Amino acid sequence: MDYDAIIVGGGPAGLAAGIHLSRARNRVLLLDRESFGGQIMNVEWVEDAPGSEVPVAGAMFASRMVDEAEKCGVQMELGEVVEIESYSECKSVRCADGRGYTSAVVIVAGGLNPRKLGVPGEDHFLHKGVIHCALCDAGLYAGQAVAVCGGGYAGLTEALYLAKHASKVYLLEAQPRLSAPVPLQERAVANPRLEIRCEATVLEIAGDKFVTGVRIRNAASGQSELLAVSGVLARVGFEPATGYLEGVLSLDDRGAVIASEQMETDVPGIVVAGDTRSGSPRTVAAAVSDGTTAAKCARRLLQTVQS
Repeated sequence: MDYDAIIVGGGPAGLAAGIHLSRARNRVLLLDRESFGGQIMNVEWVEDAPGSEVPVAGAMFASRMVDEAEKCGVQMELGEVVEIESYSECKSVRCADGRGYTSAVVIVAGGLNPRKLGVPGEDHFLHKGVIHCALCDAGLYAGQAVAVCGGGYAGLTEALYLAKHASKVYLLEAQPRLSAPVPLQERAVANPRLEIRCEATVLEIAGDKFVTGVRIRNAASGQSELLAVSGVLARVGFEPATGYLEGVLSLDDRGAVIASEQMETDVPGIVVAGDTRSGSPRTVAAAVSDGTTAAKCARRLLQTVQS
């Protein structure tokens, strides 16, 4: 086989698993479709970073894990995994570009995908005003108005970061009230650059070559309004990145992978870790812990295969 273990996903869970397995002298390939470090690369601060009593910059924490994985000998390649097949003696992993690899064990740690608004203009204006990452793109909207859709933790966190650059940030929440933690809500209310609109349903992202506005409807009055903005960021929830696993592994009603406490799935030789796992608390500390547990499970499986 090409590797002892293949890890799908380069976030904290996948990196922790790779570090643990490589230290045990296993041949490990880690695949990620975008970048190594995961979504915390785009988070300003990680509040629950393992080994730290104070918040750590997300990019710094992720970079440290990537550096450690490289030092341990984890081979890391960019590639979008589109298929996993299980055979009696090995597992086969295929990427969108046609590359294929085999291993004795696969660890699924692909994390989450941001949920879309599902409104006209969202796909058309991707990278033309539809913002993918506040931390990455905030500087592009300096002195301009932007909108953030979603009143949860992620929405308020990224709205507050955008407010450091943008002249105005509309925070749009479809429900009657925000769902983010109270301290975060208090920071948002106190920020003069934030205008909070609850019961505001997004109808359309408008523009010509680039985004010029977002059309909303107020649930109480029923009236619609076009807000003049240059950028729109959607943070209305996340869903497990498991579309390619339908029919391969047992998934819960959210699409997350069902597994045991040891991270084993119902297919021998396929293990899961991190936010992809059903029941995950979706914290950085939990992802790192999951990755370590998954690696220990993988080591037991490898010992069985190699004996």
